[in-house]
Amino acid sequence: MPPILHFFIGKGGVGKSTTSALTAVHLARSGRKTLLVSLDPAHNQRDIFRQPFSDKPVPVCQNLVVKEIDVDQWIKRYLKKSTDLIKRAYAYQSAFNIQRYFNVLKLSPGLEEYALLLAFDDTLTHGGALDDILFDMPPTALTLRFFSLPVITRLWLNELLALRSKIYERKKIVSKIKFKSMAIEQDKVKSRLQTLIEDSRHQSARFTSPSTRIDLVLNNDPLSCSEAMRIIKKMHEISIPITRLLLNRCLPGEIIEKHSRALEAYPIWRFPQSDDRLTGLPALEGYLHRHTGLFTIHGMAVAG
Repeated sequence: MPPILHFFIGKGGVGKSTTSALTAVHLARSGRKTLLVSLDPAHNQRDIFRQPFSDKPVPVCQNLVVKEIDVDQWIKRYLKKSTDLIKRAYAYQSAFNIQRYFNVLKLSPGLEEYALLLAFDDTLTHGGALDDILFDMPPTALTLRFFSLPVITRLWLNELLALRSKIYERKKIVSKIKFKSMAIEQDKVKSRLQTLIEDSRHQSARFTSPSTRIDLVLNNDPLSCSEAMRIIKKMHEISIPITRLLLNRCLPGEIIEKHSRALEAYPIWRFPQSDDRLTGLPALEGYLHRHTGLFTIHGMAVAG
């Protein structure tokens, strides 16, 4: 059974790192094997748990490991892989100095979110036997580009595939040869495009899977609520539903700002304001002990 994926998204500073850390500790204490992944370049998890992390999972307590994603390293990996692939494919054109095209590629838009997507795929592939994987996401703009990338990529790839097919037909390139009654595809570009389209389809499916939770973190103030509504709208446009809202730093009996009643259509988890600084595992466990009704073991629902 695949792990449940939890994405903590929202405006910078609303408490994505803290709420994801609290949720991860709760899941681990409930006996679930949990991985918390920091995709936020700020990497606040090292401050919350008061210990360094890297791209290798580090244990912080029983059933919980944490790792950080180094986006720059993933960009370098992608560029090197692309360089090697094209050099092999176009070795006969080496006289045209292919390297200068890679100098341009380094400045291409979309590299940061694509690097995050590669790291995300790698985490799922090499995560091991886990019950839950939690992703502490970057601020809004990069997060929305991350979720949009598979959809946008698929649109572009479909257009490129159609263009390639036209070129293929008009130039009368022989695309198939017969060998012992087997048809062997000769156009490697078309084959590669089709593979990439299928990969992007799988990525989109992960974001909309029943085992995926999109948790939108916000504070009870006009700016945070307004951005939350914009995020909901953008996510709706790419057909990725918000699972619930996490109202962080709330006071007893507090309700969402009147101008943001539309947000109340979603399940709301309320994380009470803490009088203590939530840094270090004992502080996180103390918070969970004081607010025993915050979570229920069952389906990660919230009491109250």
